Amino acid sequence: DVQNTVQIHDTYVVSQTAEGSVIVDQHALHEQILYEMSMQRVTQGKLESQRLLIPETVQLNATQVALIEDRQALLGKLGIELTPLDGRTCAVQAFPTLLSRANVVDFVRDLFDVLEQSTALEPDHVLNAVLSMAACKAAIKAGQKLTDQEMRQLLLDAEWAESSCRCPHGRPTTIRFTLSDLEKQFLRT
Repeated sequence: DVQNTVQIHDTYVVSQTAEGSVIVDQHALHEQILYEMSMQRVTQGKLESQRLLIPETVQLNATQVALIEDRQALLGKLGIELTPLDGRTCAVQAFPTLLSRANVVDFVRDLFDVLEQSTALEPDHVLNAVLSMAACKAAIKAGQKLTDQEMRQLLLDAEWAESSCRCPHGRPTTIRFTLSDLEKQFLRT
């Protein structure tokens, strides 16, 4: 149950709870939530995607273009549809709806950087690296002003996440203070 929620420095969400208060790093928490959502959806099948009305073109290097065919199963799980146009250019035909905040071209370039660097890794490790990168790209950014509803939704979504205390990179997402902790800080006990 969250109440009296406020954003400070357009980066942290502070909320009063029944036990005291909670301070949330909005980017780290949203990143973990998106990571868990996408991992859950990928293990059940694939991420939902949307066909782009106007396909975006992306320049890749020759090695990366060759990876399109090699990683077709992974791209399909991610909901990304690419069509090679020539030796270095691809058209992004479909993109995951979960990543709607991400820039399509930048995301695909970063995706192929990860794929190119992880050719020797097990498929599960590659998937983990890609979903971690995807969550980071699509998450609310530090410095982004949130509405009251967006702050409340973020805190409600945190209750759904299995492991919302750390982001995929291992950074803490939340700091909790009990009323007793605060009272000790102000020498009230």
